[in-house]
Amino acid sequence: MRDILVYTDGACLGNPGPGGWGVRILYPDGAVRELGGREASTTNNRMELQGALAALQAIEPGAAATVYSDSQYVINGLTKWLAGWKRKGWVTANRAPVKNRDLWMQLDAENPGRVKWRHVRGHSGDPGNDRADEIASGFAAGRPPGLVDGPPVPDATPAAVSHQLAQYVSLVDGALILDTDPEAHRRRRRSKPQAQARVRTLRELADFCVRHGLELPPDR
Repeated sequence: MRDILVYTDGACLGNPGPGGWGVRILYPDGAVRELGGREASTTNNRMELQGALAALQAIEPGAAATVYSDSQYVINGLTKWLAGWKRKGWVTANRAPVKNRDLWMQLDAENPGRVKWRHVRGHSGDPGNDRADEIASGFAAGRPPGLVDGPPVPDATPAAVSHQLAQYVSLVDGALILDTDPEAHRRRRRSKPQAQARVRTLRELADFCVRHGLELPPDR
């Protein structure tokens, strides 16, 4: 069975300052779940940790999952440093108290053996990481984006879900309009659409529909 894929991120305005975290979970059947949250005064590292913790708490116990984060602090902490911190009584190699111990302890308690942790470079064009960053940044700024909690894409295989569409979608007067020509997509702005986006996969199209209360077009 394929792993659940999870992307987490954190953001902070000021560091310390208002912060947010974001999670995007991709299930093998094509379903998607997104989570996000905010704290009024926090740090970027705490938001990175909170995103990772929320991801673990959302995964069914015992499920095989791969979690991606662009935070070396999170990845190294969980895969390299945590065991030593615990052994030394929650102090670092320099005998300084471990920062954010409360969240590290919660992560340690929630972290099951079947979860694999992977680093992904931030702002590198990875759709999952980009979306987690969008969620975290939106919550940090006090403008939470619409979150997807979408069912599987109907009658779609995993290959179909990730199939490249390279299309543009507009919501105009409640109607969903698809364009393959970017210039035609730009011209639709004159109609003052309620929303517009570029959709690269069937999953992204399904997410757009879920966020705006629409049905997936039947020919998709």
